[in-house]
Amino acid sequence: MTEFNRQEFGERLKKFRKDKGLSQENLARIINKDATTIGRFESGRLVPDVEQITLICNELEINESDLFNSSNRPISNKESTNPFGTNTLYAYYYGYFPTSKKYGKCKFKLNIIQKTNYCSVEMVDYKTNRVYLTGYLEADSFMAFIKLNNYKPTSQRLECTQIDINIANGIDRVMRGAWFCTNGKYEPSCRKCFISKKDLEFTDEMLADLKITGNELEQIHDINIWYINVENKEDFEE
Repeated sequence: MTEFNRQEFGERLKKFRKDKGLSQENLARIINKDATTIGRFESGRLVPDVEQITLICNELEINESDLFNSSNRPISNKESTNPFGTNTLYAYYYGYFPTSKKYGKCKFKLNIIQKTNYCSVEMVDYKTNRVYLTGYLEADSFMAFIKLNNYKPTSQRLECTQIDINIANGIDRVMRGAWFCTNGKYEPSCRKCFISKKDLEFTDEMLADLKITGNELEQIHDINIWYINVENKEDFEE
């Protein structure tokens, strides 16, 4: 696990504060403290608690992970906008359940929050609304890329996920995508997934369509590369 660096945390906080055009006094009012406290945060002599971090990030319009992990901070550009026309997406893929130690249908929500310069994304449990991973979204006219992680100083292990979504053929049908992540042993994996603006039942037909095809298997054997087919040829809306 990456070691928490107080000084780097403070430097990132200072940069985000200045980018927002706020003084230390401005930011201190948000957490009912004085400017000296913000100065101690930014010098690394003191670390804010969870409630203070939440208030600070809301004021600066950033994600909590931006303060902890500089490598996960997105580049501000014109592509960092939400192309889906909704703040909630539904993700469907074949995954592993650590509690039951079985593979099966996995369904998550992806909450999209438009910030000043980029889109923040939360990967949320469909049933419990627990936030598992946070990150950001970037997109052009053909593909949307969602990059997520769980980085916190208290995390037992670092989890990173990337979801590549084909939006070239429209966003109102079920969209196909590729899901990249690691398991508890840090073994990388990739699989197909479906992304939808509608809350759909995860059917057996959908699950079957997420399997590796014969042509894809031949490709893997021939060139040792899997070019994942995420073309949108069908949808599964009722």
